[in-house]
Amino acid sequence: MSPAAVDGLGIVVSYAFVFGFIGVATHLVRRNALRPSTARKIIHIGVAHWWLIAMATMNDPWVASLGPASFIVINALVIRFRLLPAMDEGADGRNWGTVYFPVSLLVLVNLCWRSALPPWVGGVAVLVLGWGDGLAALVGEKSGASGMRIWGGRKSAAGTAAMFAASFMVTLAFTLAYNARFPTLLPAIGVAAAVGGAATVVELLTPWGIDNITVPLAVAGLYAVAFL
Repeated sequence: MSPAAVDGLGIVVSYAFVFGFIGVATHLVRRNALRPSTARKIIHIGVAHWWLIAMATMNDPWVASLGPASFIVINALVIRFRLLPAMDEGADGRNWGTVYFPVSLLVLVNLCWRSALPPWVGGVAVLVLGWGDGLAALVGEKSGASGMRIWGGRKSAAGTAAMFAASFMVTLAFTLAYNARFPTLLPAIGVAAAVGGAATVVELLTPWGIDNITVPLAVAGLYAVAFL
């Protein structure tokens, strides 16, 4: 296939993947099989894997930017008009995290597809956000602990531990798979611990609910400066 055809396939697969994930979650919410808050976090985790589709199928930065740019608009409309219960119902109307997420993706796409960073470093950042932030919320909610209020957000010990564990595992997997500087387990564990710890601190201390921006950009920046 030509590069243009592969890019086109990537666009089709991307939208099918994201809308399919949202559609299944919406169906489960409507059947009362999932709470809206749980569905939002499952979508958050699942959609982060779009980055792997982009890495595998997209060559042109404009093509790779199309999905994130369009979802900035789509997600803003969803919040404004409460269009999808799996993404919006029961949520605090001031929570624009679903818009901040594709903003981060758009920034990282243009850094990675325009050669400022390797695309796999963007993958570390995006999947740390997806798995770390998503599991932190799910585990914190499941634990039932009241947690501590920091900068207007409530953080639990269980959720913070889940954030670190998920960030650690994502970073370890990408480091072993892609980073020739750290090809063996023990050095890669050190990298994963440093990045996971930094991501957890940033998530813990970020004010105003903008961790969907601060976490991935901080992770990408730290990895690029310290470990490439």
